[in-house]
Amino acid sequence: MHSEYAVEPAAIGADWETFRYLIEKFGFDKGRLISRMPRRWERKVIAAAKEAGISDVRMTSLVDRLRNSSKNRVADFGRGYDPENSWIANALEQHAERPFRAIITTTTEQTCAEVIAPDLCDEDNDLISAPISCDVPRTVDAISTALLPLAATATDIDIVDPYFELRPLGQDFVGPLAALLSKLAANGCAGKTIRIHWHTHVSRPTPQDLAIVAPGLTKGIIPQGFVLQLFEWDEIAGGEDFHDRYVLGDCGGIMVGAGLSAVGPQENATFSLLADRHAATLRQRFTAGSSVYRLVGQAIELRDDGSATLI
Repeated sequence: MHSEYAVEPAAIGADWETFRYLIEKFGFDKGRLISRMPRRWERKVIAAAKEAGISDVRMTSLVDRLRNSSKNRVADFGRGYDPENSWIANALEQHAERPFRAIITTTTEQTCAEVIAPDLCDEDNDLISAPISCDVPRTVDAISTALLPLAATATDIDIVDPYFELRPLGQDFVGPLAALLSKLAANGCAGKTIRIHWHTHVSRPTPQDLAIVAPGLTKGIIPQGFVLQLFEWDEIAGGEDFHDRYVLGDCGGIMVGAGLSAVGPQENATFSLLADRHAATLRQRFTAGSSVYRLVGQAIELRDDGSATLI
């Protein structure tokens, strides 16, 4: 769903025009993400720009752009980095272990087919072209893998599916959720809050009753430091229908066609990337005081120690 690119700080920071041209190629809504390699990638870009002699005015714009948009463009994929080696040596080593979509660098040495120069990063280049929608098999692994880049980068995540069910009633919603949480923990992500939003129905237990059984339904799937919050919503008369499914974070969002339950490889769900501002607007529908939907009862908070609290 999202392609990972290794972008050399010295290459993107070589001059203002190169920086402006390259930085706009990346973002969650574009399907292309810059790998945080090294960990302080933005600082390396700034240092390279200063060394290149970019003017103070342009430096201010460059720093502001990095500060305000890195959350939407740069993602930590858990890459190793040896500061004793050159950037390109690190990139090639990581590429051999887990391939990037492309390595963008100013090196003049053709080290592999995926190495490209900054001025070749146009939409006609197959290594740069990235789909913003695709069909994802409705399996536990495929769904969780497609959601991982967004979930790993977001501070907290909103999972919106009107039919989401913790109870084993024929559809497996817990499997993809558990796999996503496991992959987040394996990726070294610190504790996150995952909010799950579903539609009210007469067949659903009350929040008080669900708080009693929910710890058993989620036993062993919540990593240390993570929190699950469960919200039940109703439509407001004359207002928006509650039908669409999303996974939303503070860095972007994905619209999910057929739903977030795993039913098997014979079916696909269409995953489509949302524009950043659209994703932020959709998140507001599922917050306290929302005028789009009405919260039913109290939310439930589940923690890694098996406790459940009405909030």
